[in-house]
This record gives sequence, C-alpha cells and structure tokens, in this order.
Amino acid sequence: MPALHRLWARRQRQPRFVAASLAVLAVLLAYPAIQWWLQSAGIAGEFRFYDLGAYRSAVSAWHAGDPLYVPNDDGGYHGSYLYPPVYVLLFAPLSELPFRQAGVAWNALSVALLWGGLQAVVAAYGCRLAWYERGLLLWAILGFHPVILSMRLAQVSVFLAGVLSVALAALIYADRDDGDQRLQYLAGAATAVAGTVKLVYAPTGAHLLANRRRFAAAVLTGVALLAVSLGVFGVDTHRAYLDVLAWGKGWGGGRPPSLWLPAYFRPLYVLGGTLSLVVKLGLSAVVAALAWLAAGEGVDDTVFGLGVGATPLLAPRLYTQDLTLVLPAAVVVLATELRRDGGYPTVPVLAVGLAAVHAYGLYLLVEVLPDRLPFGETLLDAAPMLQPGLWAAVLLAVLAGWRIAESADFGRLRYGLDSNRSHS
Repeated sequence: MPALHRLWARRQRQPRFVAASLAVLAVLLAYPAIQWWLQSAGIAGEFRFYDLGAYRSAVSAWHAGDPLYVPNDDGGYHGSYLYPPVYVLLFAPLSELPFRQAGVAWNALSVALLWGGLQAVVAAYGCRLAWYERGLLLWAILGFHPVILSMRLAQVSVFLAGVLSVALAALIYADRDDGDQRLQYLAGAATAVAGTVKLVYAPTGAHLLANRRRFAAAVLTGVALLAVSLGVFGVDTHRAYLDVLAWGKGWGGGRPPSLWLPAYFRPLYVLGGTLSLVVKLGLSAVVAALAWLAAGEGVDDTVFGLGVGATPLLAPRLYTQDLTLVLPAAVVVLATELRRDGGYPTVPVLAVGLAAVHAYGLYLLVEVLPDRLPFGETLLDAAPMLQPGLWAAVLLAVLAGWRIAESADFGRLRYGLDSNRSHS
C-alpha cells in the first residue's frame, strides 16, 4: 500500500498524527512559492553560492601550490575553506565548470543524494512509495527551508544529510533479517565521511558505538582519508588545518537570536558560551552511554536517530542549513513510534515542521511581532528559548533517547563499575 494510503488509513485511530502530517506536508509543498515571495520582498537572499567560492579558491590554491588555509587580518578564517584538506579533491571537478553551473551541479548532486537516500530508508522500513509519492518527496525536500538555504550557499549540508541517509539505509538493511553484514561496513564508512567533512558532526557517529563492524569501518575510513590527505597535501597543510580547528568560529559564542540572520541557529545561547560547551559535552556523554548500553538490543536505528537528531544541540556551532539532519533523524523516530503500541508519531512530524520554519519563524518573533505587540521586549528576551530549530532537535533527541533508555541494559554499567573496583 502506498505511503499516503497508509497514512490516510490511520485517520480514525490517530487523527492528530494524520492532521499534523498533512499540515506539515502542505507547508513543505507550498514553501517554494513562499520562498520566492520572501526573495522578491528582499527578506530572503538570492542563490549566490557563496561557499562554492571558498571551495573553488581552495582548489585553485592547491593547483598553484599555495596554502589552503590563510588567516584573515583579524586572525580568523571567515569566508575561506574550512574543511579537511582531503575534501578539496571532492570539489576539484567543480572547478572545471563556470561558477553558476558548478553551483547548480553541486546542488543537484546533493539533493539527488538526499532524495535517493531517504527513499532507500523508507524502503528499508518496508514502506512502498508510488511514483507520484517519490515526486512529492522531492518537492517536499526542496520545500524544506534548511535545504533551500544550503542550496543558496552551495553548502555541503544537504550532501552530508544524503550521505547519512545512505548510512542509515545500510544499517537498517544489515540489521533486518540477518541481512548482509557488509552493509554494516558501508554504514560505518559513510558515517565517517559525514563526520570528517564537518568534524562538528561527530555525534552522528553514536551508532558506531553499538556495532563493532560499523566502528571498525569508520576508523579504517578515517585512517584511509588521512593517509590520502597527507600524501596529496603534505604535513604543513595539516598543521595549518589544526589552526583552523583551534580558531573554531568562537566555539559557542556569537550574537543573540534577537539579532536575526537566516542562517542563525544557537540552541543553547541562553546558557552562555562556556556553560553551553560544558552542557554539550555532558549531553554528548549521555548519548554515547546510551548507545553503548543499548548495543545488541535491536534499537541501532533509534541510536542512529538519536545521534543525528541531537547533533544540532551537541555540536559546538552549526547553522540553519545543518537542520537538514532533522530529515533522516525524523524518519527513524517516526518509524520507531509507528511500530509501537501507544507511540508518539506526531512528535517527529512536529520536529520536521519546526525545523522547516526555524529561520522565518524566528524572523517573525524578533523582527515583525515585537513592534506590534505590547510585550514585544519580553518576546525579544525570550528569543533564545523560542528558536523553532531548538525545539525540533529537543523533540527528536528526547523521544529517541527515551526509547533507547527503555531498551538499554543498564546492568552493563553496573558490571563496568564493579569491574573497575576489582582492578583497583
């Protein structure tokens, strides 16, 4: 039965889930027209492919034998290439095309990978998509604002969400009915790629702690990438890259959400820079512990959803375009809830809706409503807690974490503590 027919068949049993799903789908399908209107009104920016310029500059520097990482006058690296040296090879073919055609090609590749990856995930869960539903899925992806923002910049976020979707599909197929365990290696390798392009995506690797094959594949992939990178770019370039990591865009600080930008996303801004990093490290430890405690309990896909869904909360700094991670995470959590009696499938649907409206929902809260409401100043003060993307990530992380905790073997933790005492 096609997916939409399955959804409609639930209208009597789960009316709120069906209504929320149809409402979010309607927003996603209508949003490209809304984006065009915002752009024509001068609120949304145009497709200028700014980040593509940084990638092409890095390729040109490599070809000319110049340094890849050159600090600005203020000592930072804003506006320049910020990824590991080896990924210059990924962008090298784009330098053969004119600038705008290169941006279109990169976006087409990225969206196609995400579209195909999500279809593979849906199929892995045993849900058939009719031909017109595949078209609706593509249009819905193009109506998800974090995807649009990433495309406007020719950023890598959509591409990485696609890579992680492929990793998720491989994981599900490998775990289902004693499938081909080689797919575990594919899941680990794909996760390693996503987590090394953007090192702040490290929490997406939580599921690696639940399976030795995936973990080994991720480690070997990372070592292979490093070996290629050192062989092509040399040691000095990697030392310069360590300076880029040390700079780290301020590692958690930044402007308040009340000073709006479409790419702005600071989920723990209210805690301040230092405290937010401490909290993120603590929450990262909780995610890692849950992944380890739930190993072998049949919830590896939910562990994947937890790691990917929590990454916007745990990473030192991400932007609105990185909320593309919500898409594969929401599919996992939705599948988890649908296969349970008394589950909460409406929660991941709401998470997708909140992530979709994060940028311009926040714009409404801090730029439009304060001058029109008597409590406008209070609204501005509350902006850090009202970021829609914050609650999208919280909903996914909390629900996935709860389900994993229900399945986790906490006896392992007690055994580990007893073992440590016996050795001391």
